[in-house]
Order: sequence, then structure tokens, then C-alpha cells
Amino acid sequence: MTKSEFNLRKVLILITFLVVIFTSAYGQRRKCPLESYDGCWAFGTTETFYVGDPFDGIGQVEVMRPGKQAQFHEKNRKWTIGGDPIKPGQVFTTAGKFVMTIESNGYKTAYNVEVLPVKGPARPVARVETYPIQTEYKVGDHFYVDGIKIVCHDANGKEVPVEGKDITFFTSISNTLVGAGYQCGGGYKFSTPGKKVIEVRYKYVTIGKYTINVEERKSTTGTEKNKSAADNRKPATENKKSTTENKKSPTVIAKTMVNGWYNLRAMNNYLNLDPKESAELRKKTVNQVFYVENKGKNQVTMKMSNGKYLGISGTIKDGARVKAVSTPFLWNTYSENNADIFSLRPSTNIKMVVNASEEKNVDGTNIIVWTYTDLNAPNNAEFRFIPTKSPK
Repeated sequence: MTKSEFNLRKVLILITFLVVIFTSAYGQRRKCPLESYDGCWAFGTTETFYVGDPFDGIGQVEVMRPGKQAQFHEKNRKWTIGGDPIKPGQVFTTAGKFVMTIESNGYKTAYNVEVLPVKGPARPVARVETYPIQTEYKVGDHFYVDGIKIVCHDANGKEVPVEGKDITFFTSISNTLVGAGYQCGGGYKFSTPGKKVIEVRYKYVTIGKYTINVEERKSTTGTEKNKSAADNRKPATENKKSTTENKKSPTVIAKTMVNGWYNLRAMNNYLNLDPKESAELRKKTVNQVFYVENKGKNQVTMKMSNGKYLGISGTIKDGARVKAVSTPFLWNTYSENNADIFSLRPSTNIKMVVNASEEKNVDGTNIIVWTYTDLNAPNNAEFRFIPTKSPK
């Protein structure tokens, strides 16, 4: 045997030895259960309980697939905790951290749950100070949470911040999640008419209830049946009232923008201007007001008290900032709730929609335009026009 052959054999023996060691040490290690449900996520579930709490049995399985719209499944739900079945109403008796699984319609996913001891941290106490503004809907409408305000105090009475993710909205009867957070709008659409009781929950504990009414959407007849979906969501029609009437009543009529002074609000924050006169979301003691003037053919201008207009300067392209401009700028308006919520598009390029950048609602979020051809605008592109007084 040559020296080189001997060295090669030693290398092979060493490699085999290392493989055996690593296989023994790691071959039987179990994968984290959260890794086995790629593409499925738990949505609307409670992640913290106390010993003595009953399991609430809420949540959905969200299925994400590339290039497809997210699906939410909540029928025939089954849960396990630490591998053991658990049913709604079953009381937690042991403190600790556990892996909970939820299954619906054949889709299954997992999430982490913590059960705290009874003598552990005291629960913060939250209450609803104001409820959502919108209580009238039609079948097919999105659920809106704009206007909700919740205050929370700890065990010592000190006010603590309330995060949007901790606020959820459920229907009382079916225990279905219909909305979350502070943002204006949500993905849920009403499919049945009637009065519905909505429960407001803070960290999935019910802290208030209010009633909404959902009406049937009137069916169209004759030639209207042949209109396209886009026609059904066409922009606000020209206001036929006189200028005098508009000044007397600065309110919003369904699918019609009425002349008057307004604040603009999106994602539960207000459209204001930064020091460089670019539009952003920011809550101020006194928010920016705009005089909205209906120019007909679905178009409006928005003038500020300093004589400038809300518009875009330069090329209209993805990411372009909305800002104050010196000349009138025409916006196309599209009704989003058949009342006071509209999306805005530059009249010269209606493929672009005004929106809060990156779907954020924190102070300082840029207001930009971005390509979005569907006339049913996303949540971050829906602006509520709130009538206000003329600035002094």
C-alpha cells in the first residue's frame, strides 16, 4: 500500500466517523411544528390565556399560494394543544408555553400559545371610547372600522398604548372575524342581510358591542343588467346642485362629491403636509383642510387655505409624492362605500391611485401614487372625506 493510498483511507475513515457522530446526535431531532405548514397561517387566533380561562375557539386558517388571493377557512375547525385535542369552552388548567394547531377544510397550521398563571401579570383593562362610524351596509360591502377608539390602563391605572393588532371585531352569533386593527376598511365582505351585533375585542377579550344593519343590494333590471362590473363602481357623478346649495350643506351624498371644506383621513390617520409641502399621514391638533370643488365628469380639485392645491408636480409615476402645487389639479373620484369614502386618481392617468405608502398608518407615512388598475381600491387607498368648518 502506497503512502497516498494510506492517507486516502484515513480520510475516508474520518469522514465515516464524523457522519456517524452527527447522525447519532441530530438524526432524531424533531422539526419545529411551525415549519410543516408552509403557506398556511393562523389568523385571528388568541395567543395568550390565563389558567382558568375557557378556550375561546376562534381563528381561521389563512392559505397563501403564490399568485393567488388569500383564502380563509373557518368551517369544521379542530384544535390541538401540545398534541392533545381541545374544544371551545375547555378550561386551561396548566400554565406554560404550548404549540396549538388549527385545522379547517383539510388545511392545517400551528401557532404558539402561552397560558399564564392566575397570579401572574394583571390583565390590562381596556374600554371602547368611540365606536366605528359606519353602521349601515349593503350585501357585498367591506366592513369598516374607521372611528374606533380604545383606551387601556394597567393595574396601576396608568394609560398604556393600544396597538392596532390587539383590536379585533367579531360577529356575535357565528364568532367570525370581520375586521382587525385601527385601519379604515377590511378584507371581509358581508354576504347576508340583516341586523348583526359586532363584538369589539381587545387581545380577544370582548370589551364592547354595537349593532350594524346590512341591507340587500337592489338588483338591476333592463339594460342595467348588461353593465360591466367596472360600470357598477364608476366614479362619483357630477353634482347637479347649485353652488349656493353646496355652500349651505357641505355634506357627502352617495357617489357625489359635494363642494365644501373637508379633512381627509386614511388608515385612521389624517392627510397633512410636511415642511416641504409633501403629503403624509400625521395626526395634528389642527389637521389640514381642503376645499373640494366638483368640476363635473367625476373630477374635483382640492384647494388649501393658502391658495395652493393638492396635486402632483412632475412626472406621474410609481412612488411620486402627492404635494401642494400652485395650479388647480384635477382628480378623478371613485366611490368606495356609496357614501363618504373615495379613492383618488390623477385625471390624466387613472391607472394610478393615491395611497398610503407600504400600507402603513404611522405618522410620517408618505402619500404617493402607484399603479393599481382595479377600481375597487385597496384599504390604504381609501380616503374618508370628513366635512369641517371653513378655516379662519
